[in-house]
Amino acid sequence: MLENRNVNNRCELDTPLSQKVGKGLIWVSANTVCGVSLHLLSSVILARLLVPSDFGVMAIVMAIIAITQGTLTAGFESALIQKQKKPEAFLNTAWTLDLIRCLILCLVVYAAAPLVGVYFDESRTTQVLRVMSVFFIFQGLRNIGVVYFRKNLEFHKQFIIETLPLLVDVCLAIPLAYILKSYWALVWSKLAMSSAACMLSYVMHPYRPRLEFDLKKVKELFNFGRWILFSSLIVTLREQGVNMFVGKLFGIFFLGLYERATVFSLRLFTLIIKIVWKVAYPTYSKIQDEPAKISKAFLETQQVLAFFIMPMAAALFVLSNDFVTLILGPKWIQMVSLIQFFSLHAIVSAITAPVAIACQALGKPYISTKFSFIGLIVLALILYPFSKWWGITGTAAAFFTSTLLSAPFLWTVALKLFNYSFLQLANGLLLPILNTTLMLCVIHILKYHIYKTVNILDFIFLITMASLCYLISSFFLERYYKIGAMSIIKSRFF
Repeated sequence: MLENRNVNNRCELDTPLSQKVGKGLIWVSANTVCGVSLHLLSSVILARLLVPSDFGVMAIVMAIIAITQGTLTAGFESALIQKQKKPEAFLNTAWTLDLIRCLILCLVVYAAAPLVGVYFDESRTTQVLRVMSVFFIFQGLRNIGVVYFRKNLEFHKQFIIETLPLLVDVCLAIPLAYILKSYWALVWSKLAMSSAACMLSYVMHPYRPRLEFDLKKVKELFNFGRWILFSSLIVTLREQGVNMFVGKLFGIFFLGLYERATVFSLRLFTLIIKIVWKVAYPTYSKIQDEPAKISKAFLETQQVLAFFIMPMAAALFVLSNDFVTLILGPKWIQMVSLIQFFSLHAIVSAITAPVAIACQALGKPYISTKFSFIGLIVLALILYPFSKWWGITGTAAAFFTSTLLSAPFLWTVALKLFNYSFLQLANGLLLPILNTTLMLCVIHILKYHIYKTVNILDFIFLITMASLCYLISSFFLERYYKIGAMSIIKSRFF
Protein backbone atom coordinates (compact mmCIF):
# COMPACT_ATOMS: atom_id res chain seq x y z
CA MET A 1 0.00 0.00 0.00
CA LEU A 2 2.85 2.33 0.83
CA GLU A 3 5.08 1.53 -2.11
CA ASN A 4 3.65 3.67 -4.87
CA ARG A 5 4.21 7.34 -4.16
CA ASN A 6 3.80 8.74 -7.66
CA VAL A 7 0.66 10.59 -6.66
CA ASN A 8 2.70 12.79 -4.32
CA ASN A 9 5.18 13.66 -7.03
CA ARG A 10 2.91 14.36 -9.97
CA CYS A 11 3.14 18.09 -9.46
CA GLU A 12 4.55 20.83 -7.26
CA LEU A 13 3.07 24.12 -6.21
CA ASP A 14 4.58 27.20 -7.85
CA THR A 15 7.65 28.34 -5.91
CA PRO A 16 6.27 31.74 -4.74
CA LEU A 17 3.01 30.13 -3.66
CA SER A 18 4.87 27.23 -2.04
CA GLN A 19 7.00 29.68 -0.07
CA LYS A 20 3.90 31.58 1.02
CA VAL A 21 2.29 28.32 2.12
CA GLY A 22 5.46 27.39 4.01
CA LYS A 23 5.53 30.72 5.84
CA GLY A 24 1.81 30.40 6.41
CA LEU A 25 2.33 27.00 8.02
CA ILE A 26 4.93 28.49 10.36
CA TRP A 27 2.57 31.24 11.47
CA VAL A 28 -0.35 28.84 11.65
CA SER A 29 1.74 26.55 13.84
CA ALA A 30 2.58 29.50 16.10
CA ASN A 31 -1.08 30.50 16.10
CA THR A 32 -2.09 26.95 17.00
CA VAL A 33 0.41 26.66 19.84
CA CYS A 34 -0.52 30.06 21.30
CA GLY A 35 -4.25 29.55 20.81
CA VAL A 36 -4.32 26.03 22.26
CA SER A 37 -2.02 26.99 25.16
CA LEU A 38 -4.08 30.03 26.13
CA HIS A 39 -7.30 28.09 25.60
CA LEU A 40 -6.24 25.17 27.82
CA LEU A 41 -4.64 27.35 30.49
CA SER A 42 -7.69 29.55 30.93
CA SER A 43 -10.12 26.61 30.73
CA VAL A 44 -8.31 24.63 33.43
CA ILE A 45 -8.02 27.62 35.78
CA LEU A 46 -11.63 28.68 35.21
CA ALA A 47 -12.81 25.10 35.83
CA ARG A 48 -11.10 25.30 39.22
CA LEU A 49 -12.58 28.71 40.08
CA LEU A 50 -16.15 28.27 38.79
CA VAL A 51 -18.78 25.52 38.99
CA PRO A 52 -20.57 23.61 36.18
CA SER A 53 -23.76 25.70 36.48
CA ASP A 54 -21.78 28.89 35.72
CA PHE A 55 -20.63 27.40 32.45
CA GLY A 56 -24.15 26.10 31.85
CA VAL A 57 -25.59 29.63 31.94
CA MET A 58 -22.92 30.85 29.55
CA ALA A 59 -23.43 27.83 27.28
CA ILE A 60 -27.12 28.70 26.82
CA VAL A 61 -26.28 32.32 26.04
CA MET A 62 -23.57 31.43 23.52
CA ALA A 63 -25.84 28.81 21.93
CA ILE A 64 -28.57 31.41 21.37
CA ILE A 65 -26.05 33.88 19.94
CA ALA A 66 -24.50 31.25 17.67
CA ILE A 67 -27.85 30.02 16.36
CA THR A 68 -29.21 33.50 15.63
CA GLN A 69 -25.90 34.40 14.02
CA GLY A 70 -25.89 31.23 11.94
CA THR A 71 -29.35 31.89 10.51
CA LEU A 72 -28.06 35.01 8.74
CA THR A 73 -24.43 34.15 8.01
CA ALA A 74 -24.09 35.06 4.34
CA GLY A 75 -20.61 33.60 3.79
CA PHE A 76 -19.43 36.76 2.06
CA GLU A 77 -15.89 36.54 3.44
CA SER A 78 -15.47 33.04 2.02
CA ALA A 79 -16.87 34.28 -1.28
CA LEU A 80 -14.33 37.14 -1.33
CA ILE A 81 -11.47 34.71 -0.68
CA GLN A 82 -12.66 32.32 -3.37
CA LYS A 83 -13.25 35.12 -5.91
CA GLN A 84 -10.14 35.80 -8.01
CA LYS A 85 -11.39 38.75 -10.14
CA LYS A 86 -11.58 42.21 -8.49
CA PRO A 87 -12.85 41.16 -5.06
CA GLU A 88 -12.11 44.68 -3.74
CA ALA A 89 -15.14 46.00 -5.64
CA PHE A 90 -17.39 43.93 -3.37
CA LEU A 91 -15.96 44.95 0.02
CA ASN A 92 -18.28 47.85 0.87
CA THR A 93 -21.43 45.98 -0.12
CA ALA A 94 -20.38 42.93 1.89
CA TRP A 95 -19.54 45.09 4.93
CA THR A 96 -22.83 47.02 4.72
CA LEU A 97 -24.92 43.86 4.60
CA ASP A 98 -22.98 42.34 7.49
CA LEU A 99 -23.50 45.48 9.58
CA ILE A 100 -27.26 45.44 8.90
CA ARG A 101 -27.37 41.74 9.75
CA CYS A 102 -25.58 42.27 13.07
CA LEU A 103 -27.77 45.20 14.11
CA ILE A 104 -30.89 43.12 13.44
CA LEU A 105 -29.47 40.22 15.45
CA CYS A 106 -28.62 42.55 18.34
CA LEU A 107 -32.23 43.74 18.55
CA VAL A 108 -33.67 40.23 18.16
CA VAL A 109 -31.50 38.73 20.90
CA TYR A 110 -32.18 41.63 23.29
CA ALA A 111 -35.95 41.38 22.76
CA ALA A 112 -36.06 37.57 22.95
CA ALA A 113 -33.95 37.29 26.12
CA PRO A 114 -36.94 36.95 28.54
CA LEU A 115 -38.41 34.14 26.40
CA VAL A 116 -35.15 32.21 26.65
CA GLY A 117 -35.18 32.58 30.43
CA VAL A 118 -38.73 31.21 30.59
CA TYR A 119 -38.00 28.31 28.21
CA PHE A 120 -35.02 27.07 30.22
CA ASP A 121 -36.54 28.11 33.56
CA GLU A 122 -33.33 30.04 34.21
CA SER A 123 -33.79 33.77 34.91
CA ARG A 124 -30.04 34.43 34.90
CA THR A 125 -29.88 33.95 31.14
CA THR A 126 -32.13 36.97 30.51
CA GLN A 127 -29.72 39.53 31.91
CA VAL A 128 -26.68 37.87 30.38
CA LEU A 129 -28.26 37.66 26.92
CA ARG A 130 -29.17 41.34 26.94
CA VAL A 131 -25.63 42.33 27.86
CA MET A 132 -24.10 39.92 25.34
CA SER A 133 -26.28 41.30 22.51
CA VAL A 134 -23.68 44.09 22.26
CA PHE A 135 -21.37 41.41 20.84
CA PHE A 136 -23.17 41.73 17.48
CA ILE A 137 -22.44 45.46 17.25
CA PHE A 138 -18.70 44.89 17.65
CA GLN A 139 -18.83 42.12 15.07
CA GLY A 140 -20.75 44.19 12.53
CA LEU A 141 -18.37 47.14 12.81
CA ARG A 142 -15.27 44.99 12.25
CA ASN A 143 -13.10 46.07 9.30
CA ILE A 144 -13.80 43.69 6.42
CA GLY A 145 -10.40 44.53 4.92
CA VAL A 146 -8.77 41.94 7.19
CA VAL A 147 -10.17 39.25 4.88
CA TYR A 148 -7.16 40.01 2.67
CA PHE A 149 -4.84 38.58 5.32
CA ARG A 150 -6.22 35.14 4.55
CA LYS A 151 -6.76 35.72 0.84
CA ASN A 152 -3.14 36.84 0.31
CA LEU A 153 -1.75 34.26 2.75
CA GLU A 154 -0.47 36.97 5.13
CA PHE A 155 -0.75 34.72 8.14
CA HIS A 156 1.65 36.69 10.32
CA LYS A 157 -1.00 39.42 10.41
CA GLN A 158 -3.75 36.86 10.89
CA PHE A 159 -1.77 35.54 13.86
CA ILE A 160 -1.76 38.96 15.52
CA ILE A 161 -5.42 39.72 14.90
CA GLU A 162 -6.51 36.37 16.35
CA THR A 163 -4.05 36.00 19.23
CA LEU A 164 -4.25 39.46 20.82
CA PRO A 165 -8.05 39.41 21.41
CA LEU A 166 -7.74 35.90 22.84
CA LEU A 167 -5.02 37.18 25.16
CA VAL A 168 -7.38 39.95 26.29
CA ASP A 169 -10.06 37.33 27.01
CA VAL A 170 -7.72 35.16 29.11
CA CYS A 171 -6.11 38.04 30.99
CA LEU A 172 -9.52 39.37 32.02
CA ALA A 173 -11.45 36.13 32.59
CA ILE A 174 -9.10 34.61 35.17
CA PRO A 175 -8.81 37.58 37.58
CA LEU A 176 -12.51 38.40 37.17
CA ALA A 177 -13.44 34.78 37.95
CA TYR A 178 -11.28 34.93 41.07
CA ILE A 179 -12.93 38.19 42.19
CA LEU A 180 -16.55 37.68 41.10
CA LYS A 181 -16.78 33.87 41.47
CA SER A 182 -19.61 33.83 38.90
CA TYR A 183 -20.46 33.57 35.21
CA TRP A 184 -20.22 37.36 34.89
CA ALA A 185 -16.46 36.96 34.61
CA LEU A 186 -17.01 35.06 31.36
CA VAL A 187 -19.47 37.66 30.08
CA TRP A 188 -17.21 40.68 30.55
CA SER A 189 -14.14 38.91 29.17
CA LYS A 190 -16.00 37.83 26.01
CA LEU A 191 -17.24 41.36 25.37
CA ALA A 192 -13.75 42.74 25.93
CA MET A 193 -12.38 40.24 23.43
CA SER A 194 -14.98 41.26 20.81
CA SER A 195 -14.27 44.96 21.22
CA ALA A 196 -10.51 44.35 21.05
CA ALA A 197 -10.91 42.36 17.82
CA CYS A 198 -13.01 45.15 16.30
CA MET A 199 -10.53 47.91 17.16
CA LEU A 200 -7.53 45.83 16.11
CA SER A 201 -9.04 45.21 12.66
CA TYR A 202 -8.78 48.95 11.93
CA VAL A 203 -5.27 49.18 13.35
CA MET A 204 -4.04 46.22 11.30
CA HIS A 205 -5.55 47.06 7.88
CA PRO A 206 -5.70 50.47 6.12
CA TYR A 207 -8.99 49.81 4.33
CA ARG A 208 -11.89 51.89 5.64
CA PRO A 209 -15.31 50.45 4.77
CA ARG A 210 -18.27 52.68 4.00
CA LEU A 211 -21.99 52.15 3.50
CA GLU A 212 -22.84 50.92 0.01
CA PHE A 213 -25.56 48.71 -1.41
CA ASP A 214 -25.32 47.26 -4.91
CA LEU A 215 -28.00 44.68 -5.67
CA LYS A 216 -26.01 43.13 -8.53
CA LYS A 217 -23.02 42.57 -6.26
CA VAL A 218 -25.24 41.19 -3.53
CA LYS A 219 -26.65 38.58 -5.91
CA GLU A 220 -23.21 37.59 -7.15
CA LEU A 221 -21.85 37.18 -3.63
CA PHE A 222 -24.94 35.33 -2.47
CA ASN A 223 -24.76 32.82 -5.33
CA PHE A 224 -21.67 31.42 -3.63
CA GLY A 225 -22.37 32.56 -0.08
CA ARG A 226 -25.79 30.90 0.18
CA TRP A 227 -24.14 27.50 0.43
CA ILE A 228 -21.85 28.82 3.15
CA LEU A 229 -25.01 30.06 4.88
CA PHE A 230 -26.63 26.62 4.70
CA SER A 231 -23.42 24.87 5.78
CA SER A 232 -22.90 27.30 8.67
CA LEU A 233 -26.50 26.88 9.77
CA ILE A 234 -26.19 23.09 9.74
CA VAL A 235 -22.98 23.13 11.78
CA THR A 236 -24.50 25.61 14.24
CA LEU A 237 -27.66 23.55 14.67
CA ARG A 238 -25.58 20.41 15.21
CA GLU A 239 -23.40 21.94 17.89
CA GLN A 240 -25.48 24.61 19.59
CA GLY A 241 -28.79 22.84 19.06
CA VAL A 242 -27.43 19.92 21.06
CA ASN A 243 -26.38 22.33 23.83
CA MET A 244 -29.92 23.70 24.03
CA PHE A 245 -31.30 20.16 24.01
CA VAL A 246 -29.03 19.20 26.93
CA GLY A 247 -29.96 22.35 28.85
CA LYS A 248 -33.68 21.67 28.44
CA LEU A 249 -33.60 17.90 29.09
CA PHE A 250 -30.92 17.61 31.79
CA GLY A 251 -30.65 21.12 33.28
CA ILE A 252 -27.98 23.80 33.68
CA PHE A 253 -25.57 21.67 35.74
CA PHE A 254 -25.28 18.92 33.13
CA LEU A 255 -25.15 21.47 30.34
CA GLY A 256 -22.11 22.94 32.10
CA LEU A 257 -20.48 19.49 32.14
CA TYR A 258 -21.30 18.92 28.49
CA GLU A 259 -20.05 22.35 27.41
CA ARG A 260 -16.75 21.99 29.29
CA ALA A 261 -16.28 18.51 27.82
CA THR A 262 -16.53 20.03 24.35
CA VAL A 263 -13.99 22.70 25.34
CA PHE A 264 -11.39 20.15 26.47
CA SER A 265 -11.87 17.89 23.47
CA LEU A 266 -14.17 18.82 20.57
CA ARG A 267 -13.37 22.54 20.41
CA LEU A 268 -9.68 21.93 20.97
CA PHE A 269 -9.45 19.70 17.90
CA THR A 270 -11.87 21.87 15.92
CA LEU A 271 -9.51 24.79 16.54
CA ILE A 272 -6.69 22.86 14.87
CA ILE A 273 -8.93 21.94 11.91
CA LYS A 274 -10.08 25.55 11.50
CA ILE A 275 -6.52 26.86 11.54
CA VAL A 276 -5.45 24.37 8.86
CA TRP A 277 -8.60 25.39 6.95
CA LYS A 278 -7.43 29.01 7.01
CA VAL A 279 -4.22 28.04 5.22
CA ALA A 280 -5.63 25.37 2.92
CA TYR A 281 -8.75 27.21 1.71
CA PRO A 282 -7.08 30.31 0.20
CA THR A 283 -4.29 28.08 -1.14
CA TYR A 284 -6.80 25.78 -2.84
CA SER A 285 -8.65 28.81 -4.21
CA LYS A 286 -5.49 30.10 -5.91
CA ILE A 287 -4.92 26.75 -7.68
CA GLN A 288 -8.58 25.84 -8.26
CA ASP A 289 -8.05 25.66 -12.05
CA GLU A 290 -5.11 23.22 -11.74
CA PRO A 291 -6.53 19.79 -10.85
CA ALA A 292 -3.19 18.04 -10.35
CA LYS A 293 -1.96 20.64 -7.87
CA ILE A 294 -5.16 20.75 -5.87
CA SER A 295 -5.26 16.94 -5.73
CA LYS A 296 -1.78 16.90 -4.25
CA ALA A 297 -2.68 19.70 -1.82
CA PHE A 298 -5.72 17.68 -0.70
CA LEU A 299 -3.62 14.63 0.19
CA GLU A 300 -1.10 16.78 2.03
CA THR A 301 -3.84 18.49 4.06
CA GLN A 302 -5.27 15.11 5.01
CA GLN A 303 -1.87 13.81 6.12
CA VAL A 304 -1.04 16.90 8.20
CA LEU A 305 -4.41 16.89 9.99
CA ALA A 306 -4.17 13.16 10.73
CA PHE A 307 -0.58 13.58 11.95
CA PHE A 308 -1.60 16.09 14.62
CA ILE A 309 -5.12 15.09 15.60
CA MET A 310 -4.98 11.28 15.67
CA PRO A 311 -2.37 10.96 18.46
CA MET A 312 -3.82 13.84 20.49
CA ALA A 313 -7.36 12.46 20.33
CA ALA A 314 -6.25 8.88 21.02
CA ALA A 315 -4.14 9.93 24.02
CA LEU A 316 -6.99 12.02 25.42
CA PHE A 317 -9.36 9.08 25.00
CA VAL A 318 -7.26 6.67 27.09
CA LEU A 319 -6.11 9.29 29.63
CA SER A 320 -9.40 11.18 30.01
CA ASN A 321 -10.09 9.87 33.51
CA ASP A 322 -6.62 10.89 34.73
CA PHE A 323 -6.90 14.27 33.01
CA VAL A 324 -10.23 15.12 34.62
CA THR A 325 -9.29 13.83 38.08
CA LEU A 326 -5.82 15.35 38.29
CA ILE A 327 -6.21 18.56 36.29
CA LEU A 328 -9.84 19.66 36.67
CA GLY A 329 -10.83 18.11 39.98
CA PRO A 330 -13.44 15.55 41.14
CA LYS A 331 -16.45 17.86 40.59
CA TRP A 332 -15.97 17.31 36.83
CA ILE A 333 -15.61 13.49 36.88
CA GLN A 334 -18.94 12.94 35.07
CA MET A 335 -17.52 14.44 31.88
CA VAL A 336 -15.02 11.59 31.28
CA SER A 337 -17.26 9.56 28.96
CA LEU A 338 -18.21 12.73 27.08
CA ILE A 339 -14.57 13.57 26.40
CA GLN A 340 -14.00 10.04 25.09
CA PHE A 341 -16.80 10.26 22.53
CA PHE A 342 -15.69 13.73 21.44
CA SER A 343 -12.15 12.41 20.97
CA LEU A 344 -13.46 9.76 18.58
CA HIS A 345 -15.44 12.47 16.80
CA ALA A 346 -12.23 14.47 16.33
CA ILE A 347 -10.48 11.58 14.58
CA VAL A 348 -13.34 11.22 12.08
CA SER A 349 -13.42 14.99 11.52
CA ALA A 350 -9.69 15.06 10.79
CA ILE A 351 -10.25 12.56 7.98
CA THR A 352 -13.28 14.27 6.43
CA ALA A 353 -12.43 17.98 6.88
CA PRO A 354 -10.08 18.18 3.83
CA VAL A 355 -12.98 17.11 1.58
CA ALA A 356 -15.13 20.02 2.77
CA ILE A 357 -12.22 22.45 2.32
CA ALA A 358 -11.60 21.27 -1.24
CA CYS A 359 -15.30 21.39 -2.20
CA GLN A 360 -15.64 24.96 -0.97
CA ALA A 361 -12.41 26.17 -2.62
CA LEU A 362 -13.39 24.57 -5.93
CA GLY A 363 -16.63 26.54 -5.92
CA LYS A 364 -18.73 23.48 -5.02
CA PRO A 365 -19.72 24.12 -1.39
CA TYR A 366 -23.12 22.53 -2.02
CA ILE A 367 -21.51 19.07 -2.00
CA SER A 368 -20.26 19.12 1.59
CA THR A 369 -23.36 21.06 2.66
CA LYS A 370 -25.66 18.29 1.43
CA PHE A 371 -23.76 15.62 3.33
CA SER A 372 -23.65 17.80 6.45
CA PHE A 373 -27.42 18.00 6.18
CA ILE A 374 -27.60 14.19 6.09
CA GLY A 375 -25.56 14.11 9.30
CA LEU A 376 -27.94 16.63 10.88
CA ILE A 377 -30.96 14.48 9.98
CA VAL A 378 -29.30 11.39 11.48
CA LEU A 379 -28.50 13.35 14.66
CA ALA A 380 -32.09 14.60 14.94
CA LEU A 381 -33.39 11.02 14.66
CA ILE A 382 -31.11 9.43 17.25
CA LEU A 383 -30.45 12.27 19.73
CA TYR A 384 -33.52 11.85 21.93
CA PRO A 385 -33.56 8.03 22.15
CA PHE A 386 -29.81 7.87 22.82
CA SER A 387 -30.15 10.53 25.53
CA LYS A 388 -33.10 8.79 27.19
CA TRP A 389 -31.33 5.42 27.19
CA TRP A 390 -27.86 6.48 28.30
CA GLY A 391 -28.27 9.97 29.74
CA ILE A 392 -25.86 12.74 28.83
CA THR A 393 -23.32 10.14 27.64
CA GLY A 394 -25.89 9.06 25.06
CA THR A 395 -26.06 12.65 23.81
CA ALA A 396 -22.32 12.62 23.07
CA ALA A 397 -22.64 9.16 21.52
CA ALA A 398 -25.39 10.41 19.18
CA PHE A 399 -23.21 13.36 18.12
CA PHE A 400 -20.33 11.02 17.28
CA THR A 401 -22.55 8.47 15.51
CA SER A 402 -24.05 11.08 13.17
CA THR A 403 -20.56 12.20 12.13
CA LEU A 404 -19.33 8.64 11.67
CA LEU A 405 -22.25 7.66 9.43
CA SER A 406 -21.74 10.64 7.09
CA ALA A 407 -17.97 10.07 6.73
CA PRO A 408 -18.15 7.33 4.03
CA PHE A 409 -20.24 9.61 1.81
CA LEU A 410 -17.64 12.40 2.03
CA TRP A 411 -14.85 9.98 1.19
CA THR A 412 -16.84 8.83 -1.85
CA VAL A 413 -16.98 12.47 -2.96
CA ALA A 414 -13.19 12.72 -2.62
CA LEU A 415 -12.71 9.59 -4.72
CA LYS A 416 -14.80 11.06 -7.55
CA LEU A 417 -13.60 14.65 -7.20
CA PHE A 418 -9.90 13.80 -7.44
CA ASN A 419 -10.15 10.52 -9.37
CA TYR A 420 -8.39 8.62 -6.59
CA SER A 421 -8.65 5.01 -5.54
CA PHE A 422 -9.54 4.09 -1.98
CA LEU A 423 -5.99 2.84 -1.39
CA GLN A 424 -4.49 6.17 -2.44
CA LEU A 425 -6.60 8.01 0.12
CA ALA A 426 -5.90 5.40 2.80
CA ASN A 427 -2.14 5.68 2.21
CA GLY A 428 -2.00 9.06 3.89
CA LEU A 429 -3.69 7.69 7.01
CA LEU A 430 -1.73 4.47 7.48
CA LEU A 431 1.38 5.98 9.06
CA PRO A 432 -0.53 8.12 11.61
CA ILE A 433 -2.53 5.02 12.55
CA LEU A 434 0.63 2.91 13.01
CA ASN A 435 2.42 5.62 14.97
CA THR A 436 -0.62 6.28 17.16
CA THR A 437 -0.95 2.55 17.90
CA LEU A 438 2.70 2.39 19.03
CA MET A 439 2.14 5.44 21.22
CA LEU A 440 -0.92 3.85 22.86
CA CYS A 441 1.10 0.71 23.59
CA VAL A 442 3.68 2.82 25.43
CA ILE A 443 0.94 4.55 27.44
CA HIS A 444 -0.61 1.18 28.34
CA ILE A 445 2.70 -0.29 29.53
CA LEU A 446 3.59 2.76 31.61
CA LYS A 447 0.14 3.25 33.12
CA TYR A 448 -0.89 -0.31 33.90
CA HIS A 449 2.38 -2.22 34.33
CA ILE A 450 4.76 0.34 35.84
CA TYR A 451 2.82 3.06 37.68
CA LYS A 452 -0.43 1.28 38.66
CA THR A 453 -1.68 4.59 40.13
CA VAL A 454 -0.95 7.92 38.44
CA ASN A 455 -0.23 11.25 40.15
CA ILE A 456 0.26 14.62 38.49
CA LEU A 457 4.00 14.11 37.87
CA ASP A 458 3.37 10.63 36.46
CA PHE A 459 0.69 12.08 34.19
CA ILE A 460 3.09 14.70 32.81
CA PHE A 461 5.73 12.01 32.29
CA LEU A 462 3.19 9.81 30.49
CA ILE A 463 2.32 12.62 28.09
CA THR A 464 6.00 13.39 27.48
CA MET A 465 6.95 9.78 26.77
CA ALA A 466 3.90 9.25 24.55
CA SER A 467 4.78 12.36 22.52
CA LEU A 468 8.42 11.30 22.14
CA CYS A 469 7.36 7.80 21.08
CA TYR A 470 5.01 9.20 18.44
CA LEU A 471 7.56 11.64 17.03
CA ILE A 472 10.39 9.09 16.93
CA SER A 473 8.28 6.39 15.27
CA SER A 474 6.94 8.99 12.80
CA PHE A 475 10.48 10.08 11.94
CA PHE A 476 11.78 6.58 11.20
CA LEU A 477 8.69 5.27 9.40
CA GLU A 478 8.44 8.37 7.22
CA ARG A 479 12.14 8.15 6.48
CA TYR A 480 11.70 4.54 5.36
CA TYR A 481 8.56 5.08 3.27
CA LYS A 482 9.46 8.64 2.17
CA ILE A 483 5.96 9.94 2.78
CA GLY A 484 4.11 11.64 5.60
CA ALA A 485 3.35 14.89 7.38
CA MET A 486 6.90 15.43 8.61
CA SER A 487 8.17 15.33 5.03
CA ILE A 488 5.45 17.75 3.94
CA ILE A 489 6.19 20.18 6.77
CA LYS A 490 9.94 19.93 6.15
CA SER A 491 9.49 20.66 2.43
CA ARG A 492 7.51 23.80 3.28
CA PHE A 493 9.73 25.05 6.10
CA PHE A 494 13.20 24.26 4.79
